[in-house]
Order: sequence, then structure tokens, then C-alpha cells
Amino acid sequence: MTQNNMVNFITLTDLDGDKIEVNPAFITMMRRDTYQPEENVEMPMSMVYLSTGFRIYAQETPEQIAQLQMDAVANTMKKIVNITADMYDQLEEEI
Repeated sequence: MTQNNMVNFITLTDLDGDKIEVNPAFITMMRRDTYQPEENVEMPMSMVYLSTGFRIYAQETPEQIAQLQMDAVANTMKKIVNITADMYDQLEEEI
């Protein structure tokens, strides 16, 4: 589980251990569940429902995914604040 360098995407790990890039804005609901990779072994997972109608099965917990979503929003807002401040600085220089 990581917050990658693309501002609008988070990286989740599917049940096979592969990485999935997801736009956090498309996540509509998450549900805890378990799966059995082999007999007599249960592992926790999260079912992540997307607004596109797809469902992702991730190894991360809903809390971890929610934290990644909040980090993505915070990074986006930080960039917007910096861009806005630069615009105001440029306007002040022109006046």
C-alpha cells in the first residue's frame, strides 16, 4: 500500500499481490470480507466498489484505503494552494 507520485491515484494490492492504480474519487463503498487462498486458511480483504460498476478485491483494510484517499486529497489541495499563491504573486507583480 502506497501513495504513489501521481496526485490523483492511489495504489492498492489485489489478492494475487499485483498493484492496482485507482482514482480515489471513484471509490463509493468498501466492505470487509475474508478469502481462502488455500484450504483452512482465511485472510482478510476489502471489497472496494467503484462508481464505474467494477469491484476490486484488495489486501488493504478499509481504514488504510480511507487514509490513502485523505492523503490524495491533501496532496491535491496542497498543490492547488501553491498554484493559487503563485497566481496571486504574479498578479501583485503586474500591478
